[in-house]
Amino acid sequence: VVRLGPLVMLSWISVYPATAADTSKPKYGPEAHALSVSRDYLRRADAPDFWALIPYYVGQQTGAACSVASVTMVMNAARAARPLAALGSEDELVSQNSLLKKVADQAWIKATDESMSLNKGVTLDRLGELVGKTFKAYGYEQAKVQVVHFDDASERNLASLTQALEANEKSDEDFILLNFNQGAYTGDAEAGHIAPLAAYDRKTQRALVLDPDRQWYEPYWVSASTLLKGMATVDKSSGKARGYVRVSLGSKAGATGQRSGR
Repeated sequence: VVRLGPLVMLSWISVYPATAADTSKPKYGPEAHALSVSRDYLRRADAPDFWALIPYYVGQQTGAACSVASVTMVMNAARAARPLAALGSEDELVSQNSLLKKVADQAWIKATDESMSLNKGVTLDRLGELVGKTFKAYGYEQAKVQVVHFDDASERNLASLTQALEANEKSDEDFILLNFNQGAYTGDAEAGHIAPLAAYDRKTQRALVLDPDRQWYEPYWVSASTLLKGMATVDKSSGKARGYVRVSLGSKAGATGQRSGR
């Protein structure tokens, strides 16, 4: 998720957000609602994914590393949720650097390191592959990964997405990583991005995006239809539509602890 100014992955256009001298441009697009001023859902709902993820909310280390930050958040949330008994005093939290070292995927390292020539982030299908490799590296052999592309923002796809959001909100047994055009949500320039889904409010039909682009944004809500519009866009590097990756942890007996020792 290559960021030049406010941009993220798979884009090299240098466009900058509003400055102090340019107050006519709002911080967020008209469809986004910052979490700091929109907290009602979290006061009345269990929001299991939000509470599993928020202790591990981190910003991407480089402009190209939104995939690494997002997978790191999800991996920490999964380890905390299941099983706690497998983690001991010598087990560190997963960091972006330790995750990359453990997974040992050199192409991922190069694609998300701004000092490398290949720092163009990762595509949706590649993200699915990397999520699978990460969960296996940390001992979650039964974790299942699903990659979903959205070719358009049709009512059929909206119904499918809404169903997935509602199912995901029921427990912290699965997590969704979104791949989208960030400009569709924030009103900024168009750029591919990756972020975990933190919550879904069925009453208002809004989804909470745990954006790792911490230099510019806090978590924000967007409507389900806007969420879909951001994903139903084409990644020019792959020629395919964006969408999401869902990882299900499988049976609770399936996760084994991985002690890192020091």
